Amino acid sequence: MSENEQWNQRGNRVLMNTYGRLPVTMVRGDGCTLHDADGREYLDFVAGIAVCNLGHCHPAVTAAVREQAEKLVHVSNLYHTVPQIELAERLCDQSFADRVFFCNSGAEANEAAIKLARKAGGEGRYEIISLTGSFHGRTLATVAATGQSKFHEGFEPLPAGFIHAPFGDLVGLERLIGPQTCAVLCEPLQGEGGVRPLAPEYLQGIRELCNRHGLLLIFDEVQVGMGRTGSLLAHEQLGVTPDIITLAKGLANGLPMGAMLAGEEVAAAFTPGSHASTFGGNPLAAAAALAVLDTLLSPDFLAEVREKGAYLAAGLNELVRRYPDRLQEVRGLGLIQGLVLQQEFREQGPAMVQKLFERGLLLNFAGNTALRFIPPLVVSRPEIDRAVELVAEVVV
Repeated sequence: MSENEQWNQRGNRVLMNTYGRLPVTMVRGDGCTLHDADGREYLDFVAGIAVCNLGHCHPAVTAAVREQAEKLVHVSNLYHTVPQIELAERLCDQSFADRVFFCNSGAEANEAAIKLARKAGGEGRYEIISLTGSFHGRTLATVAATGQSKFHEGFEPLPAGFIHAPFGDLVGLERLIGPQTCAVLCEPLQGEGGVRPLAPEYLQGIRELCNRHGLLLIFDEVQVGMGRTGSLLAHEQLGVTPDIITLAKGLANGLPMGAMLAGEEVAAAFTPGSHASTFGGNPLAAAAALAVLDTLLSPDFLAEVREKGAYLAAGLNELVRRYPDRLQEVRGLGLIQGLVLQQEFREQGPAMVQKLFERGLLLNFAGNTALRFIPPLVVSRPEIDRAVELVAEVVV
């Protein structure tokens, strides 16, 4: 029995069956490459689902974690810590926000945003409108906010106060606004929903509706923030500014870290006791996030992400041109790109992911619609070429 098989058997005996895991145990990572227990290499275009934006074991992040671990690993949020303060200052300096709440994940960040919106909205205004096709997390409130019924099944009754507007339909969204509505929650690009960007004019329309009706606009940038689209935050290149934004995945390049950011007036609705997180803003994760920010904001880094994103999109568009009977279109921003399969070919999506895994490329299938390409932002053009070549092998 191989090393992989031994570890897989042990894991399957004791871990809850909540993931459809591929039959492999990863033991090491560097850059865009993962290594399994049998010594096989994989080109990683999943990046921990857009978490390892700087690749696996980035030297600057590893050094920051090592240095911080020798100073201070954890104290309660009853006290300040230097890395947390410095990180909050950097995030505010780089965004519209004045205040930051730290937590451990995207779901936690969205929970915080939901609570803040309800508190800021005032008595009787508790309802939040999100979009069909959205994904906002796995806690009960964020499942309720998620606009895909498959994530609701088996968990009813869900928390009240969440309704879903039809995607791309401003008139339909406005019809749902009532006296109890406090906010609209949306992703600038739906990642789990099949790599589906919101058109800038659609986002602008949502902003105008929020302004007209006195609603807060919350952007969930858990997946598309932190350089993924070629700007530090995705909305920067879409011409629309939210009132609240949530971040997580790529924030600390693999260490658990989430954040909810807001302007001073909105943030003032939270007072001591309104919300908390035991590990949120942990010094170790905050030190890692500071190293991530230093790297993302270094000269030319984000411009290079945009150029490599265009390079990846061009390679995928060539596949669409060659196989129009199987591939419909390419859509995305920067280094989050989706290769949308033709309707009659979509049932082949999971099998394509399996075949690519067997060839040494890690990808996933999003929204039962598109192969999702979210490589580390440090991916090279030869690595992009290799990924496109391997996808071509499984399309035919």
